[in-house]
Amino acid sequence: MSAVEKAKAGQAGKTFVMNFEWALNGWIGTPSSVCTFARQCGKSVIVEHNGDVYACDHSVYPQYKLGNILDDNPVAMVEKSIVQGFGVSKEKSLPRWCQECDVLKACWGGCPKHRFAKTYYGEPGLHYLCAGYKKYFFYIRKYLHALTRVLENGQPASDVMKLFDGPLVIVKEK
Repeated sequence: MSAVEKAKAGQAGKTFVMNFEWALNGWIGTPSSVCTFARQCGKSVIVEHNGDVYACDHSVYPQYKLGNILDDNPVAMVEKSIVQGFGVSKEKSLPRWCQECDVLKACWGGCPKHRFAKTYYGEPGLHYLCAGYKKYFFYIRKYLHALTRVLENGQPASDVMKLFDGPLVIVKEK
């Protein structure tokens, strides 16, 4: 049975692929559940074996230490991460190339830890997987657009599979 046949058999709306879920969140404007594709990061802190808390598991460096779980308030440490730079800097440090990108709201420049390439303009701070992310998000956006329309009109996600049979017409009730 092909993937399309399986989907028609009722898997759409029942089986979830996290990467598409993240992309759909970005497409419809809801916050991403994963920091990589979130507008800002810093909400998912990491606790090390000794209780030290850091803003990110990719950035366990002294400058990102928020405190220690044994001595400091966990809520205050997360707030510090978001307000005092780490979370905000992800968005504010985007190079012009990203700010002008058509898929910005799905990608948000990826993880700052991996922004070590240069843009077409010669700016530092481009994610090294930018070309791949861009290709991926451009490819799936037509499907996300269709799924968004289905969901916006109160239809079950599985209705998106009707697109394989021809045009999907959604009639709004008055």
